[in-house]
Amino acid sequence: MDVGICIKCSPTYHLRDISFQSNDITAYLKIPPITIDSSTKAMFLNLIAYEMSSNVPHDFICYLLFLDSLIDHADDVRELQSIGILQNNLGTHEEVAIFFNTVSTNLESNFHDYKDVRVKI
Repeated sequence: MDVGICIKCSPTYHLRDISFQSNDITAYLKIPPITIDSSTKAMFLNLIAYEMSSNVPHDFICYLLFLDSLIDHADDVRELQSIGILQNNLGTHEEVAIFFNTVSTNLESNFHDYKDVRVKI
């Protein structure tokens, strides 16, 4: 019997489709899948610049910071890839971990986003 938090793919690709459900023994964190490839860094930086320079909600930045909170090392990338959350078309697991750890450096956002998920975890 598995005990702890199981991570699964959300049924959609919508960034806001992150949820957390638990019962007495097991909890489920559902996250939309994402593909990381050679164009991802430029796309991420453009989305960050757009959200930071305009008066729009920081949905993407919040999503990125949430993912970064889950990814510190190559093993984290390997685990997320094995369950289908992360599709790594960039390179090694270590390169993807470094990517997440550097692209989100110095970003700040509204931590009320995903508050219900953070509180439940």
